[in-house]
Amino acid sequence: MAVEFIEFEVDGETYEARLNTPEDGDAETCVVVLPGAGHGPFGDVFDVTAYELANAGVASFRFETWTSDEELDEKTLAELRAELDAAVAFVHDRGYDRLALLAKSFGGRVALTDLPDAFERVLGWAPAVQFAAESNVDAVADDPLDDVDVNVAPGDVADVDAPVKLLYGDDDYFYPEHARALADALPNAELRIVEDENHSMNENRPAVIRETLDFLVDA
Repeated sequence: MAVEFIEFEVDGETYEARLNTPEDGDAETCVVVLPGAGHGPFGDVFDVTAYELANAGVASFRFETWTSDEELDEKTLAELRAELDAAVAFVHDRGYDRLALLAKSFGGRVALTDLPDAFERVLGWAPAVQFAAESNVDAVADDPLDDVDVNVAPGDVADVDAPVKLLYGDDDYFYPEHARALADALPNAELRIVEDENHSMNENRPAVIRETLDFLVDA
């Protein structure tokens, strides 16, 4: 696996990013990674996933736009969406025409409520989606996350056209009620459960990686 360390620029800010590619550089598909609120995209299961994807001939792009809860609290949904759009543009500029998204927890909530059209498929590692009766996603998009409660309703994910695979651990807070509700609300979703796994996706790594590669490789 080859690793390129990148200074990723979004709206005048520069963030750390990494592009992982197969050793020979030959890949048609690139997976963009959007992490959860409590863990950045580097280390643990994210590193293992990037390595295994590269071995299977798939590139991956990871970027870190917050490194603490305080930095995330200062961001807005609009800013997070702009960062994901910038990642799509960066990967396209690198010559990848086929894009997939791997989004974990909070990242899944951000992505599924405003998914860029460029993604052919989406893998959600335990998306942190707990439906409310009414949505305020668009109304609070420009407010710092620390100042608002973001309420997601089923209609917020109803326009996701890409195939979605939802991966939850059997010991995850969001499973089974919230996981099943999200799967039902998405137009084209498959719900898969990992035994002996919690919200971290680090307890039963072999099963998580196997499910990930089955969905993202040779799609």
